[in-house]
Amino acid sequence: MKTDVNVLLQEALAHRALNHPYLTALENGAFPDPQLAIKDFAAQYLGYTSWFPKYLTAAISKLDNPAHRMHLIENLTEESGILEQEELTTLNEMGIATEWVQGVPHPELFKRFQKAIGIDHQTINYCDDAIIWRELFLQTITQGTTEEAIGAMGLGTEAVVKYIYRKLINAIKKHTNLTLEDYVFFELHTEVDDEHGKILLEIANEMITSEKALHDLRKGMLKALNLRSMFWDALHERAIKLSFQTQYSKVEQ
Repeated sequence: MKTDVNVLLQEALAHRALNHPYLTALENGAFPDPQLAIKDFAAQYLGYTSWFPKYLTAAISKLDNPAHRMHLIENLTEESGILEQEELTTLNEMGIATEWVQGVPHPELFKRFQKAIGIDHQTINYCDDAIIWRELFLQTITQGTTEEAIGAMGLGTEAVVKYIYRKLINAIKKHTNLTLEDYVFFELHTEVDDEHGKILLEIANEMITSEKALHDLRKGMLKALNLRSMFWDALHERAIKLSFQTQYSKVEQ
């Protein structure tokens, strides 16, 4: 029995989490106030992404294969802002200056984005859906099987996030005046996470040694994607209802 991991990847790419009407509306500026919708995203998404080192650390603890562990440790190192010269060269070719990213932990890059769009991360009240997402995602990794953890981190996250971030980048470019340095978090992850995703797909493929392993990989993948879709549902509803009298003042351009 051998099912190629690309079968699972195609299922992930077709999932609602990657093709959500919220992402389409953000990209197309279809909300009552497109800038305010992006600002709300900027405020709430940190609730999930700031825990990324926790997710990686939990996934590493599930792995017995030294080579697999090393791949995720390298990922964790990059999350702390340490990039290799080859990666920096690629980023430089994209117009991203080394000093923008080298030595800057990724949560700090996201806070840079927040600051540029007018969000003070110290005053954010995360919505319940952001808290539920990060807690249940971490629980999926810590309490599931090794295959579930890799399914969630790899197939359900790192292998697909670039497709989501491309839509967010388009929304930022179209509906704000932020500079590339301001939103470099997303450009960095479309490039670097692409490599991480490929490596995690290779790890997942090596894990498909039984029907149960395949089932658990898919289960972890679907948990990650369903949780992300749930979060998009919540932000979609918030973006429709947001007004200047709610949480955020108008984004100054």
